[in-house]
Amino acid sequence: MEVKEGTLLGMGNPLLDISATVKTELLTKHGLKSNDAILTESEDIFNDLTGGYKVDYIAGGATQNSIRVAQWILGRDKATSYFGAVGKDEFSKTLEKKAREAGVNVVYQLVEQPTGRCAVLITGQDRSL
Repeated sequence: MEVKEGTLLGMGNPLLDISATVKTELLTKHGLKSNDAILTESEDIFNDLTGGYKVDYIAGGATQNSIRVAQWILGRDKATSYFGAVGKDEFSKTLEKKAREAGVNVVYQLVEQPTGRCAVLITGQDRSL
């Protein structure tokens, strides 16, 4: 079966995942537990993460993650498309670059709010968000 461009479409809330393997002290500093998830408006955790660790930037968010996996399975560039809203900031540019690198055809609506981000802190086998 031939896979065509635009075979699968996803719409959701895109997030820029900023991921790194970290020391447990970083969790303690920000009041996190292993395998925990919190919501925060604080820039401190992102500053600590990007300032002291080697980070990976990943096009994330539940739907966008699913679209990236489908893109990988389908194996044809732009077999999947995705749209959602992002801020007019540098994070949205990184997010778009990473999604396109995965072969996804992304079209983001630019809005006044900042691009959503998720700090992914990996300690051993655990992941804290």
